[in-house]
Amino acid sequence: MGFSAFYGSAEKTTVESATAVVSHAAENGVTMLNTANFYGPLNDAGYGANLRLLRDVVASVGRDKVELMVKICMDTRCPVEQTGTSWVNKGDAATVRTDVDYALTTLGVDCLDIAVICRVPQDVPIEDTVTALQALVAEGKVKHIGLSEASAAVIRRAHAVVPIHCIEQEWSLWSRDIEADIVPTCKELGIKVFAYSPLGRGFLTGGLRSRDDSAFGAHDFRLISPRFDNSVLQSNLTAVDALAAMAKRKGCTVGQLALAFLHNQGAWCIPIPGTTSIAHLNENLAARSIALRADDLAEIDAIFPPSGDAVKGDRYPHMNTTFIGNNNPPRS
Repeated sequence: MGFSAFYGSAEKTTVESATAVVSHAAENGVTMLNTANFYGPLNDAGYGANLRLLRDVVASVGRDKVELMVKICMDTRCPVEQTGTSWVNKGDAATVRTDVDYALTTLGVDCLDIAVICRVPQDVPIEDTVTALQALVAEGKVKHIGLSEASAAVIRRAHAVVPIHCIEQEWSLWSRDIEADIVPTCKELGIKVFAYSPLGRGFLTGGLRSRDDSAFGAHDFRLISPRFDNSVLQSNLTAVDALAAMAKRKGCTVGQLALAFLHNQGAWCIPIPGTTSIAHLNENLAARSIALRADDLAEIDAIFPPSGDAVKGDRYPHMNTTFIGNNNPPRS
C-alpha cells in the first residue's frame, strides 16, 4: 500500500525501487503481496495505481515467486458530492465479478491467489457476496476467499456457506480488540489472520513523536486518524516509550518487539507490515527470531492491555466501516 498511497511515500516510489524491495522480500521467504484495487490517490486516475505498479514489479520478479492477495468491493472513484463519501463498498455478484476481472487485467495475471472482500457490504447479505466469489474460484480466477474487517458473527455466516481462507484484520499492540471474539472464532474455524498495520501505522516503531514530524508525508492518512490527534498523541507515546524500554533490555527495536508479539501467536497469524525500504524490511524480518517468554508477554499485556485502555482515539475517523459497525443484512 505504501508504494502507492496514504503515507506520503508514493511520491518517492519508482518501479525500480519497488522491484528491489519485493525481490529482496521474496529471496527471504516473504512471498505474499497484499494490495487492493483502490490503493492509490483517491480519485478516478488513482484507482488501480498499486496494481499497475505491481504489474511491472511482478513481471520483473517472477509470478512464480510471489502470491497476490487483492482486496475488492471498495470503490474510491465516486464523487463525494453524489454519495457523501469517496468510499463506497458493495458486495453484489456483478461488483464481485467486475472487481476481480479488473484486478486480473490490471495486474496482467490469470488468477488471484486470494481475493478479499475489503469491507463487509451493506447492500447484500455476506452469504451472497462470498457465493459470488466462490463462483470465480470454480472458474479458476481466484484460489482462496478472504474477508476484511468482519465481525465474528459475519465470519461464521460466511464460512458456513463457503470456505473462508483468511481474515485481513487490523491487529497490533495498540489494536487488540479482535482478540475478544474474532481471534477465537478464526482459531476454531481454522482461518488464518493476516494482521494489517501490525506496527500501528508506524507509531509502534517509536519514530513518530509529534504531528510536526517529518515522517508524515503529503496527504498522509495518519493526519486525519484520531490516534494521531494532538489531544491524544502524547498519551499514546507513554505506552510506546514503555515498550521501547522493554525492547532495549531484549536487544531489539521497539518495532521488532511489536512484530514478535504477533509472531508469537502462531503460524496462523501472519503480520503484514508495509515498507518501501530494504533496510526496514530487514529489520522486520529479524523480528521472526525474537522469542518471547511468559513473563515477556505478561509485561507486554501490562503496557498494552488487551482491553485497549492504554490507547486513546479510534483506529479510523469512520469506525462504522470496521467490524464494530457490521450490520450486514440477514439472508432471507
